[in-house]
Amino acid sequence: MSCYAYIHTDSSDLGAFENSVQQYTSSNDLELTKLVKDLESIKLHWTERPIGQLLKQIKKNDHLIIFEAHHLACSTSQILEILSVAATNSVTVHFLKYQIVLNNKDPHVSTQQILNLISKIESDFVSKRTSQALARRKAQGLPLGRPKGRANKSLKLDKFKEEIEKYLTLGISKASIAKLVDCHPQTLYDWLDRKDLRKAPEIH
Repeated sequence: MSCYAYIHTDSSDLGAFENSVQQYTSSNDLELTKLVKDLESIKLHWTERPIGQLLKQIKKNDHLIIFEAHHLACSTSQILEILSVAATNSVTVHFLKYQIVLNNKDPHVSTQQILNLISKIESDFVSKRTSQALARRKAQGLPLGRPKGRANKSLKLDKFKEEIEKYLTLGISKASIAKLVDCHPQTLYDWLDRKDLRKAPEIH
């Protein structure tokens, strides 16, 4: 059994991550085999980056430690693909920030567990995108905040089209999806009608 830790090197918390990995492996009776540092652009698809190479090499019952989601890929759908490959290969994935472990002995994760993980992942992505957008506008000398009279909600849902389709295939309720993309449920319903997308079942 081997244990790998994975981080993208554009992260500002590389030192903190290494310390966290050392503490985590020590307290969980794991011996770190290798710390994989990703030098490639996070915009590249995960199959073209070191995480793709690692998942081809990693073996059954091995462990993969990540601090948070955006170290793996630039979208929730890509992260779900990575987790699917890991589960298929019986690899245990540890998310330190979320304190979530996807155990290779129980690869069939319940809908509620998936929803919980996706919620945390999407929250991180929303925070990161917002910070990056504000930084760009500030650097360009543009005013911050939402322009008056602009239909931002529809534009926002268009950006999340890939993620919404993934949530729908997982059978997540429309009300839950609306929370994940931070919009009013009716906004999501209207958007789904306009895009003629398959609806998720309601969960009461």
